[in-house]
Amino acid sequence: MRQKTLAWLVHLYTASGAVFGMLALIAAAQNQTRGAFGLLLVAFVIDGTDGILARRVRVSEVLPKFSGAYVDNAVDVLTYIFVPIFIMAWEELLPHPLWTAVPTLAAMYAYGQADMKTEDHYFLGFPSYWNVVALYMYWLQPTPVWAVVMVVAPAVLTFVPTRYLYPSRNSIFWRTSWSLGGVWLALLAWLLLQPDPDWRWVLISLYYPLYYFVMSFYLDLKLRWRHAPS
Repeated sequence: MRQKTLAWLVHLYTASGAVFGMLALIAAAQNQTRGAFGLLLVAFVIDGTDGILARRVRVSEVLPKFSGAYVDNAVDVLTYIFVPIFIMAWEELLPHPLWTAVPTLAAMYAYGQADMKTEDHYFLGFPSYWNVVALYMYWLQPTPVWAVVMVVAPAVLTFVPTRYLYPSRNSIFWRTSWSLGGVWLALLAWLLLQPDPDWRWVLISLYYPLYYFVMSFYLDLKLRWRHAPS
């Protein structure tokens, strides 16, 4: 009974990400965009830690008829895709609302792949971090051309079968990833508390997305070379 209670609590923790996602959507619709991103940040932290708790409690063994992975995917679609893309349109960060079709369709392709998460614990293709894209678009207020680039480039990378780090599952560089990621999340929270954050700090905060992409591409190339025919 204790194990089942713990397992259900972990599932509830996962599902709470959807609550924060809905609150973020409501906040965005009420023009409280900074608050919306703050709520998405909470959902982001939940998503990054619930899997660790689930594996520790062994939820799939204790509750075999209930899939936390399905719940997690449903939450992700809300918090990583629909709410951030809604903010892009609502805040007029794109030249025209029709441009929201680009990240939307790319994300649907990503979540339609059976091997979106590989057996060796990588994401395959850009892992639909549209919440991060929307946040930096909101802070940087790019020109229409750069705004299009900021959604088209990740969308294209969605269709390229490159491995991306899965920080909560990969054991490779996990100390570095978690340390840099923790500082980054604290920095984002600090910047969101400010109505008009210093653009230099916003640019400094890009260190983690840059690290994530460079490390992912490096590991992908390394794995390709390892498995290439001699």
